[in-house]
Amino acid sequence: MNLRHRGTALVAAGAVVTALAACSTSESTRPEEPAADDAAVAAAEDAALAAAGGEQLGGSVTMLGVLGGEELDAFLSVVAPFEEVTGVEVRYEGTRDFAAVLQTRIDGGNPPDLVATPAIGEMAALAEQGALVDLNDIVDADVLAANYPASMLETGTAGGALFGLYNTVNLGGLIWYDPQRYDGPTEPESWDELQAWAREKAAAGETPWCVGLESGAASGWPAADFIDEILLRQAGPEFHRAWRDGTEPWTSPQVRLAYETYGEMIADGMVYGGTTTVLSTDFSQAANPMFAPEPGCYLHQQATFMGGIITDAFPDLEPGEDLDFFPAPDFSPEHPGIRSISGEILGMINETPQSAALTRYLASTEAGTLIAATGRWLSPNVTVPAEAYEDPFLRRANEVLTSAEATYPLGNSLMPQSEVDAFWQSGLTFAQNPGELDAILQGIEDAQAR
Repeated sequence: MNLRHRGTALVAAGAVVTALAACSTSESTRPEEPAADDAAVAAAEDAALAAAGGEQLGGSVTMLGVLGGEELDAFLSVVAPFEEVTGVEVRYEGTRDFAAVLQTRIDGGNPPDLVATPAIGEMAALAEQGALVDLNDIVDADVLAANYPASMLETGTAGGALFGLYNTVNLGGLIWYDPQRYDGPTEPESWDELQAWAREKAAAGETPWCVGLESGAASGWPAADFIDEILLRQAGPEFHRAWRDGTEPWTSPQVRLAYETYGEMIADGMVYGGTTTVLSTDFSQAANPMFAPEPGCYLHQQATFMGGIITDAFPDLEPGEDLDFFPAPDFSPEHPGIRSISGEILGMINETPQSAALTRYLASTEAGTLIAATGRWLSPNVTVPAEAYEDPFLRRANEVLTSAEATYPLGNSLMPQSEVDAFWQSGLTFAQNPGELDAILQGIEDAQAR
């Protein structure tokens, strides 16, 4: 099966990482100083040596991923202790055209040893080809059970084989706000309670929500991602899995209800600037009206990476005082405590002593601690101590993630690209013409069939 015909869509965090990195195929120099303290680095070195069986392996390991710029530098700071004590050189190649580059490397008989991508569908395609090593044979079962939630392991498993392990994570479904201005509930018991406040605000002539759906060729993904999350938490994981796998249709009542729930959030009077502004505002600037001299809106829904985007735009904001978030409340009492995640998943094509050792190292608590210390991502590793997160937003997001009943990936990270393109486009079309929802859903169903 050709990878170009499979799920090349990036989940939201992956799309943002790629866009912000603004990289082409490249390698990065090593960062001068690690983000973590000396004790954490020393512990990581011990874990790396253990992962290598106590040996100086030497040689190299090749890795293909989507990171570039500062994001790549941050990741290389995580693998630096591994290189130091094992003598293994990690050769990371970052590209914005991951699927095409990977296919070219495979066709040319020169695949990378390891791959890391936020598009889980890429990994599933490789697994279907039998091209990925079963990581159950690489990482000890007790380590996997202790360090990863069962739902994350399930995401990377097909046919009993573990084809991928989460490496970095973003938490979705967060509601960002300015504590100095927002006067609504910060611990709402349900989405209905939060929307009741929003409707009261709109009735009083003030706009509750900030939304921006523009993102170049990927425009519409912010709507699609939140609809995806609503469906997961409203209809439940079992239906969500069947929907993303294509055994439940886009025209089902559950999918329709998820769109309608989202539509209530972006209805006239509920969203800053109305439909025209929603469609033309870049997602990275959508929260800006919250911080105008006279606030244009009060709430913005987006994943953990939004905290960094907002504080980059408004560096004087004090976390917790001028900017904060709370997790989106439950959409259904039948499915409480569910959270959505996106992030990079790591897979192995070539098993070598070096690639096996690096995989074991990245699965360790110590490597996860360095991931947390970068201030850029959450670690999927549940054994990482909370104090490893110096970034206040990530620290709180980690609390939300580790206290969740279950975590699941967004469905569009596992869908074929043609279906994802139609899903993203539907977010724009639905915002413009909510009365045409039946036709919109049928259009995605047709795209899936094709």
